[in-house]
Amino acid sequence: MTHIPGPSGIPVAGNALEITSTFKLMHKLHEWMEKYGEIFKINIFGEEIVVVSGTLTGEMLVTKGIDFAGRPRMPALESLEGNEVHLGLRDYDPKLRFIRKLVHKGLRQYGEGMDKIEAITVTEIAKCLDKIEKLDGADFDPFTYIHHAISQVMNTMVTGEAVPEGHPMLNKAIDWDRLDGEISQDPSLFLPALSSLSPLLGIGKLNDYAGVMEYFIEHWRSYEATYDKENMRGLYDVIYKAYLESETDEEGVKISYNNVKYLMFELYGAGITTTHKSIYAFVHMMVTHPELQKRIQAQIDDVIGSERNPTTADKHKIPLLEATIHETLRYISHVPFALPHETRKDTSLGGFALPNKTQVWPLTSGNHHNPKYFKDPLSFNPDRFLENDGSLSPASSRRMLTPFGAGPRNCIGEVFARTRLFLFTASLLQRFTLLQPTEGKLNVLDPKSEDYLKKIPSVCPNFKIRAIPR
Repeated sequence: MTHIPGPSGIPVAGNALEITSTFKLMHKLHEWMEKYGEIFKINIFGEEIVVVSGTLTGEMLVTKGIDFAGRPRMPALESLEGNEVHLGLRDYDPKLRFIRKLVHKGLRQYGEGMDKIEAITVTEIAKCLDKIEKLDGADFDPFTYIHHAISQVMNTMVTGEAVPEGHPMLNKAIDWDRLDGEISQDPSLFLPALSSLSPLLGIGKLNDYAGVMEYFIEHWRSYEATYDKENMRGLYDVIYKAYLESETDEEGVKISYNNVKYLMFELYGAGITTTHKSIYAFVHMMVTHPELQKRIQAQIDDVIGSERNPTTADKHKIPLLEATIHETLRYISHVPFALPHETRKDTSLGGFALPNKTQVWPLTSGNHHNPKYFKDPLSFNPDRFLENDGSLSPASSRRMLTPFGAGPRNCIGEVFARTRLFLFTASLLQRFTLLQPTEGKLNVLDPKSEDYLKKIPSVCPNFKIRAIPR
C-alpha cells in the first residue's frame, strides 16, 4: 500500500512508539489526519493500518460495508470469552449474522412501538430521580445514580426483572465499567503487536475483568432453572431457547452455550456504558450552559407540562432537546474511533487499492470535530441541528454524525439507546434545574483533553452538581 500517504515512523517499530497510550493515539491520529487527509496509513511493527475519516467512512461502512465488515483478531479479549468473541468483536461470519438475527428477535419482544421498553425505562428513571430529590439540593456526583438506573433497565431487558434495591450487581456493573475503562487505556488491547511495550494487560486487570464477567454470567444462569419456552422473559431466554432447541438459519449455523453466556455479557455492557456516559456528559453540559437548559425546559413545559411523564411520542415535539442530544453525541464523540475493521477481500477505498485482511479504522471524531463538516466544532452549539423556524434539521444534514456507526456492523441497540437518552434527559429537566455545586465550579468540558481521552469510550472526569426541584 505504498500509494497511501502516512507518517514514516522508525525502523522495525514504525509509529508504535508514538501511540503508547489512548490519549497519545487519539492526538496523533488527528494530527496525521490534518496532515495527510481523510485516508492515511500507520505502521505498527510492520503491520500497516489504514485510518479513514470524512466522506470515505460512508463508502467504507455503507457503500462497501460488506467488504469492510471483518474484524482483526484481538487475542486478549478472545481469551476472556472462551477463546471466541461473540458479537462486537466477532468477524463477519455466518455465526455473527445468525447471532445478530437472534438479538433482533429478542429485541422485537419489546414491540415495534417501544411501549414495553419505554415503560421499563420510565420506571427506573422515576426511581433514580426520586433518590436525587431526597438530596434536597446538596452537592452530589450523578455518576452512580445514572449508572444504577441504566443498569436496571438492562437487567430488566435481559431477565425480565430489575434486581432488588441495593443488590451487589448494581455496583458490580460499575466495577466492570471501571475495569473496562482502565483496560482501554492500553492500545495493545486492539494492537497485539504493542503488548511487549505495555505492562497494563499483564498486571491482573484482565483477571479482575474476567471475575466480574463470571459474576454476571452466574447470575443470569440462575434463571435457567425457571426457564419456560412459552414465556420469554427477556433476552437471555430468547438466546437460551435458540441454544436448547438448536435453532438454525438458512446457512445452517447454530449457537453454543458459550455464545449464550458471553453474548449476554457483551449486550449488557454495551447497553450500559455508552448510554451512561452520554447522559453523564449531557448533565455536565446543562450545568455549564444554563441558558440552553432554560430553553429546553421551556419546550418541555409547553409540550409535556409537569403532570405526566415524557414519552417517546413527545420526542419530535421537543426539537431543541433532540438537537442537544445530537450535539452532545457529536461534541463528546465518546467512541472517538470505531472498533477496528478488516477487509474481507481485495477492495478499494477512495480510489486506493486495499488487499484482503487489511485493518481499517474509522476515525469517528475525525468527522465530528472537523470544521469541514461542523462549523466551530469545538463549540457546543445544538442550534447547528435546527432550522431557522426552530424545527429539527433533516437527517440528511447529519450524515457525518455517526455515534452508532453505520452499515452492516452498526450498533444493534441504537434505537433503544436513543429512546433511553431522550426519556432520561427529558424527565431530568422536567423535574430539576441543574446548577453548579456550592463548592468549586464546572468548566466547559474539553473533548480534546487528556483527562477526557484517556479511556475509550471516553467519559467526563467525575464532577458534582446540584439538582433543584422545579
